[in-house]
Formats: sequence, structure tokens, C-alpha cells
Amino acid sequence: MRKEDPRTFWIGVIVGLIVALVITYVIAIGGAFVGGIVAGWVAGGGGRKSRQIGGKAGVFTGLLDALALAAVIAVLGIEAAPGDLALLRFLGSTLLITLMLFPVLGFVGYLGGVLGGALKER
Repeated sequence: MRKEDPRTFWIGVIVGLIVALVITYVIAIGGAFVGGIVAGWVAGGGGRKSRQIGGKAGVFTGLLDALALAAVIAVLGIEAAPGDLALLRFLGSTLLITLMLFPVLGFVGYLGGVLGGALKER
């Protein structure tokens, strides 16, 4: 069984974040999911713990994606957000939408990371 390599883990998170940011421009939830898959696959390693490592990398990717998206919303406003988040304007508060991003995108990134780690395990 391989040990977790911190360099591979953070490379996976960074590559997954780049993919997530590109896809987030179109749809926010899809960016975190696909970025989590990429991060989980790169960081997975291929051992029995690939899903756990991939899930952790996916969470980091989702949270960093949420942080970048929250910064864009804070600076440019909700009008600059992807279309699926702009639909949430009826909630009224940009702060509420921003705070909702972190747990939602973190969980979606986790699901993608577990899937990516499982793909690497095979």
C-alpha cells in the first residue's frame, strides 16, 4: 500500500481547481464536481485508500473553487456569477448566497473526488 504523497496531493488539488474554475464560468456546481473528479484522479495514487485521498482532494478543490467564486461575487456582484447562481437573486442577500457556496461546493467536490479516486483505484 502506497503512502500519501503531499506533492501529488497538492498537484491534484491545483489541477482540479484550474479545471473547476474553467467549468465554473458556465455552471458553478458542475465545475466543483468535474474539478473534484480530476483532483481525486490525480491525487488518488492507486492504492486501497484512493477514494479517501481523492475525497479529501475534492473537498479542497471545491472549497477553493467556492472561495474564488465568492471573491468574484463580492467584487463584481451577483450579476457576474454563473447563470445557475444568478437565479438565486430572489434570496435577496449576496452574503447568503456566498455563504451557501462553501458547504455545497465542498460536498459536491467531495463526491467528485471520491469518484475520481475510485477511477484511479481500478
